[in-house]
Amino acid sequence: MDPMRPRPARSRLYQHWRGKSRFYCAGRCITGGEGECPIACLGGLSCASLATWICILLPSALFFTVALPRLQRQNVSPLLLPSFLLLFSATVASLLATCCSDPGIIPPRRFVLATGSRTHLAELLGYDLLGPRGQEPCGDPCLDAASMVSEQLRAEGYRWCHTCQIVRPPRASHCKDCDHCVLRYDHHCPFVNNCVGQRNYHFFIIFTTVAIFLAIIVLPAILWTFSGSESEDEDSGTAGTSQGSWYRWAVLLGCVAVVVAALMLVMLWLYHLWLVFQGKTTKEHRRRLDLQSEPTLLGTRGPRLLRPLDFVDEDSLA
Repeated sequence: MDPMRPRPARSRLYQHWRGKSRFYCAGRCITGGEGECPIACLGGLSCASLATWICILLPSALFFTVALPRLQRQNVSPLLLPSFLLLFSATVASLLATCCSDPGIIPPRRFVLATGSRTHLAELLGYDLLGPRGQEPCGDPCLDAASMVSEQLRAEGYRWCHTCQIVRPPRASHCKDCDHCVLRYDHHCPFVNNCVGQRNYHFFIIFTTVAIFLAIIVLPAILWTFSGSESEDEDSGTAGTSQGSWYRWAVLLGCVAVVVAALMLVMLWLYHLWLVFQGKTTKEHRRRLDLQSEPTLLGTRGPRLLRPLDFVDEDSLA
């Protein structure tokens, strides 16, 4: 190599990512590209995702600071506090894992070439992600679907993604919200601000499960506390005042809204429980596709194909 020749500029893959997903913590955390009602001052966090956090944090804070002390004066079980802390911690942790983990992103063609990971990905997947060696896509979706995917792979359910310009495996799909393909794509969930796919589906199921149990503990306690007599107002020094009345009604109305959200979460959980027993993803059920080859919940997470900290050749991305 000529010592006088300048070395090609190299930087991390996540710094050049052109999909709608966003990277945080120097590329170690990734969240989805939800674009519905984004809040600019919160880094583009969607209103749906913000509502999820509000429905968890506010009722939990009310339970811990107001309802729990009253319940403890009623000689409730001493296991109530540790049960709440365990469920709250599990809910927050599983929500963060669902929001900020890689759902199974398949890197687009340009990044596979820029990182030089074609051979490595072929070893992980068992086929060449970019199609036949020495052949490049022409840009026509129909022609590329025929020429870039062999007959054998096509018969097994492999398809050409004209957006990412890769051969995606069976059950993978392109998410229009995040603008990349995802392994065993289930759905894009605005409430967790991420895709739900092969590598984070179990986090999603854990989150919905523990959130339901958290709601079973928190919501009845808050409703009992604020729908009783004036005792709570007496404790806070606002008995008989309009301030105490408005405060109690505001909390009750907020709790009713959270109860409705919790009931919808139960329905979602039952639906996914049925999908797990059927071995189908949400997309496969909605489109009546029969592509099941492994369990959706108990199957392997599969390899991580996107490595945001890999170096890329900037010249190849220009």
